[in-house]
Amino acid sequence: MPRRSLSRRGFLGGMAALGLVGGLAACGYREEAPSGTGATWTYTDDRGRVLDGPRPTRIVAQVTAAAALWEFGVRPVGIFGPATLPDGRPTSQAGAVDVASVTSLGNVWGEFDFDAYVGLRPELLVSVVYQNDELWYVPAEQVDQVERAAPTVGVNLAGVPMLDAIGEFADLAAALGADVQTPAVTDAKAAFERADQEFAAVVRERLSGQRVLVTSATQDHLYVGEPNAFPSVKHLMQRGMPLVVPEQTTDSGYWEALSWENAGKYPVDVILLDSREGNLQADDLAAFPTWARLPAVRAGRVISWNMELPFSYRALATELTHLTDHLRT
Repeated sequence: MPRRSLSRRGFLGGMAALGLVGGLAACGYREEAPSGTGATWTYTDDRGRVLDGPRPTRIVAQVTAAAALWEFGVRPVGIFGPATLPDGRPTSQAGAVDVASVTSLGNVWGEFDFDAYVGLRPELLVSVVYQNDELWYVPAEQVDQVERAAPTVGVNLAGVPMLDAIGEFADLAAALGADVQTPAVTDAKAAFERADQEFAAVVRERLSGQRVLVTSATQDHLYVGEPNAFPSVKHLMQRGMPLVVPEQTTDSGYWEALSWENAGKYPVDVILLDSREGNLQADDLAAFPTWARLPAVRAGRVISWNMELPFSYRALATELTHLTDHLRT
């Protein structure tokens, strides 16, 4: 979600980390056999990279990827990206990941503890990709080091339909040796299908002739989301939700940034408000006059929505049910 790039902080890798990587490369770290059972694998990621050989078992994953893989039975040994809140509870992006059982290499943008990463003896790093084949939450200054320490997989999510993305993580999990047809997975898929049908029916019943706006709020801007850029929101559009497409995005095709003076640019009947931690929520916005004057706000038709929903049937079913219940009332 490229709006995060607006708050990037510099990452201090240090020459010690550079020296450590050089030593590992000289010792043939990449050539050491993974600690698995002798099984092999082959997989081509969305950057066109072909991986094969001994199947990795020690996996480190960006939290979005970790949450998706976890649902299919893959348990990373390490994660990076916003996984925990200050009180230790998992973030909405972490999904079902047991954050207490894995090593965190960094919880905010620009933090990636390379020494700890190498200490985990990783056999594979998995991250998502939103633009330019960049591994999300791997600091640019550390990419070369990370690539030398272990192979990497990039899963492209830019404009990908939600179900296609879930399917891609299922394929990756299967390639890593997981059983992706367990009762837990098939039950979650069935629950999603029921929730999906109910959502589509409520949209037809309650939103005919209306307009819905996807937003994310900060102190300085109201961001309007491009529905086709976000897999979870694209799914809502595919199920008939009449979402407004912004006239001109100002952040890599994902968001149009509006000053608060121009918050009423798009008159709409319903607002979906980004519920991720770090963004202003409806209670925070009550003191913003231009927000309070919006017709959807005055009518009480603001619904929270996780813009970075874990890529799992369970998570999607939960959010669709949440949205359906609000639309019914």
